[in-house]
Amino acid sequence: MIQIGYVTNAGDENVSGEYPNPVEANAAIYDLRDSLVDRDDIQTLFIQSDFGEGLVRYGFMNPIED
Repeated sequence: MIQIGYVTNAGDENVSGEYPNPVEANAAIYDLRDSLVDRDDIQTLFIQSDFGEGLVRYGFMNPIED
């Protein structure tokens, strides 16, 4: 499973969904970014997965990219 989520400026980490493959996770992170556009407390969005040694964050997105 691949998880997506975000980190707030206060350091709170929130996982917002789990997806079975990279294609669905990539589409979902753009949807998540769009849903958070009105918030000004989001530091970064992330993608993470367990590659056999625990969760690893390997993708990040700026919440205000165009």
